[in-house]
Amino acid sequence: MTPKLAVITFPGNNCESESIRAAERNGFEAELVLWNEIEKIGNFDAYFLIGGFSFEDRGRSGSIAAREKIFDAIREEAKKGKVILGVCNGAQMIVESGLIPVGDNPVPFSLADNVRRDKEGKVLGTGYYNVWVNIKPERKDTAFSHNVSELLKVPVAHGEGRFTSIDKTALRVLEEGSQVAFRYCDEEGNVDANFPITPNGALFATAMIVNKEGTVGAIMPHPERFYASCDGDQIMKSMNEWIKAGRSPESVEIGDFSKVEVPETPTLELKEVAIVMEKKLLITDNEAFSVSQTASNIAGEKIEFEKSFLYEIEVEGDPDPKKKLFESGLIYNPNKEVLIESGSGSVEFKYAVLPFEDDSAVALSEKLSTMFDTEVRVRIFRCWNFKEASKETVDKVLQNRLLANPNSAEIFQIRT
Repeated sequence: MTPKLAVITFPGNNCESESIRAAERNGFEAELVLWNEIEKIGNFDAYFLIGGFSFEDRGRSGSIAAREKIFDAIREEAKKGKVILGVCNGAQMIVESGLIPVGDNPVPFSLADNVRRDKEGKVLGTGYYNVWVNIKPERKDTAFSHNVSELLKVPVAHGEGRFTSIDKTALRVLEEGSQVAFRYCDEEGNVDANFPITPNGALFATAMIVNKEGTVGAIMPHPERFYASCDGDQIMKSMNEWIKAGRSPESVEIGDFSKVEVPETPTLELKEVAIVMEKKLLITDNEAFSVSQTASNIAGEKIEFEKSFLYEIEVEGDPDPKKKLFESGLIYNPNKEVLIESGSGSVEFKYAVLPFEDDSAVALSEKLSTMFDTEVRVRIFRCWNFKEASKETVDKVLQNRLLANPNSAEIFQIRT
């Protein structure tokens, strides 16, 4: 028996060739399946969600792809014990999709923006990073790690690869390793959550998580990104052997979004001493269009968002910094953006999302502090304004966690 594997690609993915090559090199019969070829999904023994930038990472990486209709079919296959591997962008999709739940929480993890820290906690860098890393198996009873060596050398290349959570049970799962397949380590196999051993700030040096049954995995390093035989092949070979041996359980639990409570959205309170500036695009906002389409699919009716960015800026000791901020060129580009009055227009259902850690706000704070020669504090909110929607419709979108993953960001309601 030659296991059949679907290499699934969405608009913006770019790892098709190496993924197919790695699958075939390790004994799979691989077929490229487009995101809209839903009717093909039941014909395979395993599924490979590949890397790249699905839907240009609109919303946040993997969030739109994970809510495409094909994922309904993938979830059904997951319930049957089919093996599903997500690499990099594919891992981001899996984390958003409910395929790796913890208890009743379908989205217990987030893959947040990279933050590279030293042992003292000092931030050394943020954003996209590519390098070769070492990983070692934590659990050795999963489809991906049951027959691998004690250390694998593989490449990473991502900007949002930091496994994190606010769920207490999920944090315990990461720390204890009950749903961790691989951790980052040094060349001697010593696990270290600090940079440079862990390249992205992931909690507990987590490189790959799995569901409790070990059949669904989300890994940030690229085991497939080689031209010829390599360490990463061991993961693909493990999958192949697992399937041939029939090691998957007949039934697997996946997350259920219908049981998720609608999140509380406290009113956004801005500091009275701060300058508040809000901007939106003059040109077509493709991100707002894509998120609107996805929200419409979730709610079963047409939803249209207006997206904006709201800046809260505190300049220590300057009574009137507004003119200088306007002229700085750091807040908005007048060739494609326009400043709007905060709270203008219909704001019955307008929500502001604030990341727990935001390197863009930190970078802007540093630039403005230099410009004003004093301390400047900045918070940047991404705002989503439902143009016309009922509370019931809004609640469906909030319940689905489309606008914010609660493990990496807070969401507030803007009320006037």
